Amino acid sequence: MKLPLYLLLLLTASALTGALPQDPLRQKATAGDTGAMVALGDEFFRGVNRPRNLSLAAFWYRKGANSGDPLARYRFGVCLEFGWGIRKSPRLAFEQYRQVLSLGAAQLRLAEMFLKGVSPEGDLPEIAPDKNKAIEIMRSLCKNNYYPSFIRLAELLYNDPEMRQQHGNEIYQLVLRSLDTENPSVHGLTFQAKLLQEGIGVKKDLVFARALLEIAAKRKHAEAEFLFAEALEFGRGTPVNTARAFEYYSKAAKSAYPAALVRMGDYHLEGSFTPHDPAEAIKLFRQAADKKYPPALWKLGWCSENGIGVPKDPSAAFNSYQRSANLGDARGNYHTGRCFLEGIGVKADPAGAFYYFKRSAAGRCREGMKALAECLRTGRGCTKNENLSRRIFREAEKY
Repeated sequence: MKLPLYLLLLLTASALTGALPQDPLRQKATAGDTGAMVALGDEFFRGVNRPRNLSLAAFWYRKGANSGDPLARYRFGVCLEFGWGIRKSPRLAFEQYRQVLSLGAAQLRLAEMFLKGVSPEGDLPEIAPDKNKAIEIMRSLCKNNYYPSFIRLAELLYNDPEMRQQHGNEIYQLVLRSLDTENPSVHGLTFQAKLLQEGIGVKKDLVFARALLEIAAKRKHAEAEFLFAEALEFGRGTPVNTARAFEYYSKAAKSAYPAALVRMGDYHLEGSFTPHDPAEAIKLFRQAADKKYPPALWKLGWCSENGIGVPKDPSAAFNSYQRSANLGDARGNYHTGRCFLEGIGVKADPAGAFYYFKRSAAGRCREGMKALAECLRTGRGCTKNENLSRRIFREAEKY
């Protein structure tokens, strides 16, 4: 039996716009209620009350945005920025956010885009990276007590080694402000613990840090589980308990936390608390390397160089070391320099070795500092400078 044409058209239109029988929310949205457009988009986005459909979510957000609704503009901007249900266009997303500066969430997205910059698109020019602008926006949001900005600004300042030293007190105060709520975030508790461990913006307090980490770890926060395990393994603010440390490293690794994956790989190489299994260690190192975790890369390089769990392969070793170095890892730089110095998987190049040793020393890697000092002492790959060599050797002993 054939359906009448008008009924077929009605069913097709319903499918395209996500209509449901007796759908008052859609009726309001269709009638021009922008709040209903946003609510309908939210339901499609989250899969609440109707099947999840990102394309229809973006459709209704765009209708609301075109009608001038600020929240719809923000939501549509997010869809554009990440390509959710619509062609990805960060530059157009930037324009959407810029039109709704009354929303803290939109300002925070603008700040994130200023951090990385935005490529030009069509007639819209490039947005050049501007870290200072991003910080200015975030500080303004913090001043207006926009909660998500506290931790984000603290992270931004903390992740820059120079700013970490200059703005330590601000970082710690931002984290404390983020925790001033009935239900403090587990991420905030972990962040506070790290600052207490390192003495950033506050006097070092390993005991308090350990207590915070234990609270966060029990709430199954992977980073907290890892840091709590480290505290137990090395006796930071608590008696050494290697068995319990292994337990928490295992928990963090099950969440694929990269540092925990590497530590579990080490356990398999050592045969501690688990059978000696180099192949399993390689598997774990590769999991962490896939997440671009630099220590995992240089450990893979070490295994390839020495034939641990994999056949000896100097070229593969060099490539892994260099990938780690390119991600800024001090030990990765040291091993890359060693390859250039000794001709491991690459043509020997003392000047290249000196370059990587300098980078390693800048990251306070003890081995890199000593290798740099030795180059300066002998003049290998650089101009001989025995006085500087002695100073660097003495400095290396502090690490």
